[in-house]
Amino acid sequence: MTVAATISQPLTMDPTTTESDLLAAARSLVPVLRSRYAETETLGRLPASTLKEMEQARLFDVLVPKRYGGLQTSLRTFMDVVVELGKGDGSVSWTHSLLAGGNWIAAAIYPEQVLEEVFSQPNIRLAGVMTGRGVKTRRMEDGILIEEGVWSFNSGIHHAQWDGLGIPLKDDTGKVIDTAFAMIPTSQITLLNDWDTVGLRGTGSVSVSVKDVFVTNERIAPVSKAFSGRYDYAGNPMGSEGLYRLPLMPFFAMRLVWPALGMAKAALELFLEKAPSRIIPFAPYEKQDDAPVTHIQFAEASVKIDAAELLLRRAVDDLDAITQNNTKLTLQQRARMWADVGVASRMIWEAVDLLAGASGGSSAHKTHPMNRIWRDVRVAGMHAVLNPTTAMEALGRVLLGKDPKAPFL
Repeated sequence: MTVAATISQPLTMDPTTTESDLLAAARSLVPVLRSRYAETETLGRLPASTLKEMEQARLFDVLVPKRYGGLQTSLRTFMDVVVELGKGDGSVSWTHSLLAGGNWIAAAIYPEQVLEEVFSQPNIRLAGVMTGRGVKTRRMEDGILIEEGVWSFNSGIHHAQWDGLGIPLKDDTGKVIDTAFAMIPTSQITLLNDWDTVGLRGTGSVSVSVKDVFVTNERIAPVSKAFSGRYDYAGNPMGSEGLYRLPLMPFFAMRLVWPALGMAKAALELFLEKAPSRIIPFAPYEKQDDAPVTHIQFAEASVKIDAAELLLRRAVDDLDAITQNNTKLTLQQRARMWADVGVASRMIWEAVDLLAGASGGSSAHKTHPMNRIWRDVRVAGMHAVLNPTTAMEALGRVLLGKDPKAPFL
């Protein structure tokens, strides 16, 4: 089917919205999101009621530039909002992180005339996928014709008005020299109903296909410069704003693990709530929280989640600092942040898996809250960019003075 651009009715925007207001709104949504988990999972996207509440709280405006009516918050605030939403529902948190991050990418790489069109209405949301398969393009006088292609894992596309799809950039000989984001209205994209997973089902991360869509030059932006933090895009008006000059890596990776951090915190709370009343069969302890093994398991999970959060917050604070000082990260700093994100993702999964394993046979039920968190965290950590082995190999090579052999760095 072809999806039309999902344009929400304009809402009255409160210009006094503060970063603390955003966090309070996200926190207030946690019990609501938990109550809607089954609905979200069944729909395979966010319910209309959830989307409306997030719009009213301006949660999607966190990284929209102020010059276009957005809030342009710090990255720490963005992280805090994503983590809070993750405590309620991992799918909602993941969708928010990807779509709000899409707004940031657009603001960083496209010329002013494109941004004026994109951000001309409130509640704008941009989805995106870097790599496609079977992508065939043809250079035209004023742009590129995408003859065909399929892009998988397009998270949040059901709620986006625009989609940034990765296409190959070729020289005159036909050799691929770079990848570019082609910004396309979702009305020109076909959604494929292929998102049938064990976790994060509510993200609706379906594949999309495009056939015979022409993209003008101003909506095509090479991404190699953005990955290295070299933002000399012609006509882009955000040059003086440090927030929109961050290197795409590691920011691209860290926003993917924040939802899992929120889910892990919810798992800790759930375990702590259930342990005092849970009976342990075939054990000499009347209640689970009396057993020494429980003390060890809970402490280990808690320490791993704390350690993951420390790594992630250090990275976010470092990025916020360079936005204020208008400085650049070194290759070693970018590689270290990527490795930290990968390790944090792994520790979060290990902690949640430990808590789920200690939650007894009842947690095997699909509807059990711990089971839901366990499945969602597992799927979140399977994103290729969160693979700690790949990231640590790149860091190790950099530390030893070698080429990281990681084009995204």
